[in-house]
Amino acid sequence: MTGAEVLIAVQIASAAAAAAGAMQQAKAASDAANFNAQVANNNAIATRAAAAENAKREGRAGDKRLGAIRARGGMDQMDLLVDSAMEEELGIQSMLHAGEIQATGFANTALLDTASASNARTSGNITAASTLLSGAAGAGTNYLDRQPAGGTTPSPLRFEGRGR
Repeated sequence: MTGAEVLIAVQIASAAAAAAGAMQQAKAASDAANFNAQVANNNAIATRAAAAENAKREGRAGDKRLGAIRARGGMDQMDLLVDSAMEEELGIQSMLHAGEIQATGFANTALLDTASASNARTSGNITAASTLLSGAAGAGTNYLDRQPAGGTTPSPLRFEGRGR
């Protein structure tokens, strides 16, 4: 194998290694983004569960407060009872709503992380293909540059003025 052939082989091997590295880096980025998406989904689930539990707890506490108002009795207490019941329900619904807003934020983050994972893989594949093509073009150029001027084997890839 001549020095030129070794150089060309090294260029091709270097391009292949760089392409493999780009694909591995893309896989790692994709895996990390998928992990982050799963964490965000888990956070959304946990947030919804916590909001529901807090609302349940507040509902029980509200029932106790309303029971105390009823126990005091009297018609004048009825307006207070109705107002308190509405305030209790409003508090419960506010807790559930706040939890849902936070959970939606986590779910949106998960969607973005999933898209990022897909984009990382696509980008890595494009980079790998580009690297391989650049390496092949460089090797081809080196090959053509090392052909003797007016060589005995005409090449369809040989461009005007490239031979020396």
